[in-house]
Amino acid sequence: MTTSSRTSRIAAAAALAIVPLVALTACSSSSSGSSSSSSAAGGATQTAAAAAGSASAAASGGSALSDGLGKRNAARTATFIAFYDPASDAFWNQMLSGAKDAAQIGGLTLTTQTAGADVTKMTELVSAAAASKPAALFLPFNDPAWENAACEADKAGIPVFAFNVPPANAAKSCVKSFVGQDFTAVGTIVGQRLLQDVPTLKSGDKVLCPAEEPTQQYAIQRGGGVNTALATKGIKCTFLQTTGEDAKALDALTTWLTANPDVKAVVPLGGTPHRNLVKAEDAAGVKAPIVGFDTSPQVIDGIKSGRILATADQQGYIQGFQTVMQAVLYLDFALSPANINSGGNGLIDKSNVANLEAPDLKGVRY
Repeated sequence: MTTSSRTSRIAAAAALAIVPLVALTACSSSSSGSSSSSSAAGGATQTAAAAAGSASAAASGGSALSDGLGKRNAARTATFIAFYDPASDAFWNQMLSGAKDAAQIGGLTLTTQTAGADVTKMTELVSAAAASKPAALFLPFNDPAWENAACEADKAGIPVFAFNVPPANAAKSCVKSFVGQDFTAVGTIVGQRLLQDVPTLKSGDKVLCPAEEPTQQYAIQRGGGVNTALATKGIKCTFLQTTGEDAKALDALTTWLTANPDVKAVVPLGGTPHRNLVKAEDAAGVKAPIVGFDTSPQVIDGIKSGRILATADQQGYIQGFQTVMQAVLYLDFALSPANINSGGNGLIDKSNVANLEAPDLKGVRY
């Protein structure tokens, strides 16, 4: 992305950030544990050491506004931890792009880390980040394993903001807000869209619902929503674990499809199986209709070719941007954070997929 296009995007985002947030109410993958960073303050790059993994500081250097946004609170160092690796996952890169833009606008020095889909490492990163006493901590809650560490951070007076996947009920009081998709509601919409586009589906038909981790909240809730819609025709999802690695996901999908050529449709519950499905179907000699979640270059290509009927628009950029911007508003003005349904109820199909393809929107829309 060019400097000019990124600057224009940040300017537009700044205008958006001033609009009051609407209170409303999470997946994709990579197995890499690497971190990447850049600094927006004079182009200088900072590096921060974390006990459980490498991290990088993206100092925003955004000009503070006359009302104090971006400078009123002296504490301006925050930590953003991604479960999957944004360097190799287009959807999680959207979240990181949004977070960095909001940090630049809000004058935050943002340390970014990734667990590379490792639950143990994620727990360690949360604990290590809390020990560094940041002004704010930004986390997804793909697994309950680090909820206790997040609650300990909250008890220590560190405001914790959730994005992409919300914490379970036991830890909801430990976070200030959640920005992400309403998984169950959108799952129902996706299931209804499948029934609309494939009216021949009937009781007993085989529908595959693959996910990186079928036991994680995003998959349980999305799959539950899909099953609610499919139940009206006596159909139920067959779940398949693919993991978050592309090569392993492609192999798992190809193996299953080869053994089940009678499958009538596929509803990928996460970004990894979704972006590998067309390739897997080709390898297995199967052409079942696909409706799923999340966006990536492969999903966009699949929609354009007609192999993918539609996908839910989760809008990862908003998950990163609004999560960090709410922290800035909270730190500087003590404004109460709000829960935000980042993707609403919109689906992407052939009629509107062109909206995602602008070259300067890479990292924002795909």
